[in-house]
Order: sequence, then C-alpha cells, then structure tokens
Amino acid sequence: MIDSLTNFNFDTQRLTISKFSNPKNDLEKDFFINVTKILTPNVTKSLPKGWQNINTLSTAKKWVKERNKESVFLIVKTKDTSEMIGFIFLFPIYLENNLIDIRFGYLLSESFWKKGLGTELIKGLVYKCQNSGNIKSISGGIERDNIGSIRVMQKCGFQPLNTYEKDNTVFFYQYSFDCKPTK
Repeated sequence: MIDSLTNFNFDTQRLTISKFSNPKNDLEKDFFINVTKILTPNVTKSLPKGWQNINTLSTAKKWVKERNKESVFLIVKTKDTSEMIGFIFLFPIYLENNLIDIRFGYLLSESFWKKGLGTELIKGLVYKCQNSGNIKSISGGIERDNIGSIRVMQKCGFQPLNTYEKDNTVFFYQYSFDCKPTK
C-alpha cells in the first residue's frame, strides 16, 4: 500500500517512469536542455500560461521547480535508450480511511506521438494505481481539441465525467478502482 506517492516509480514494456530527482551537476545542463526540447509550442499549446515558452535553461529550471513543488513530478524515459521523453504530474487528494484520489496530467515529446506510448504510459499508471490498494480513482482533464489524449483515455478505460470547464474546452475523464478502505 502506498502511504504517500513519494515512491511511485513503475515500468511499462518500453518506458521507465520515476520520481524527479535533481540531476547531478554534470548532468544538470543536459537535463534542462531536454526539458526545453520536450516543451515545444505544439506540446504546450493547450496548457496554462506558465507552461508556455519554456525555451531557455533558466525558464526550464523555473518550470521544473514549480512542477516539483506543486505535484508528484515523474519523469518518463525510454527503456532502450534512457532518453527523457515526457512527464506525469500527480496531484493526490487524501481522503478518509487512507484512500487517495489522484488528479493527473501528462505530456510526451512531440517526436514520440502516434507510437502508442501515451496509451502504454497511462495503462501503466492505471496498473500502478490499481495495485497500490488505496487509490480510489484517478482523473484528468483534456482539452476538447486534443483528440490523441482523448483516445488514450478511452483506450485505457477512463469514463467521461459530466464535469466540464465553464467554457467547455476541457473534458474530464476518471478511472475508479475497487479498493477497500483501511483504518
């Protein structure tokens, strides 16, 4: 059972997902350069203003610091080359009886779109949550025009919620688990 989400690492067939840790000094510059390569305008176009124009080492450092402060910040890498290709952001809501609801977001580098990796990543997340024993549900919002991510949610068994952003640009999807509360 996961008491907190601090050790939320998992693998899929082609991916390794692990909690962010500050890179060592000799790797720091490469890490933040990779962040800027992932956060292209196409990847971030439907995301909040603070997620736009991450194209320098200083903006990448600030962006990573903010994501790590506000969420459980996970790094997505390929298994075969250990290339960093994306991120998952977990926002736990701690409930009674040691249960957790998780709101999440994810993004992948544009060069890895349409390869089935989004579906593989989210199926891996569902599996990890299901086996934790105390996660009641996971849910995420997707911009209406992001057909790829909507398909990922549908393929992974998420159900649409009747909750929409007031301007109907974001649709919410949820996956619920049959977990037993503990005391």
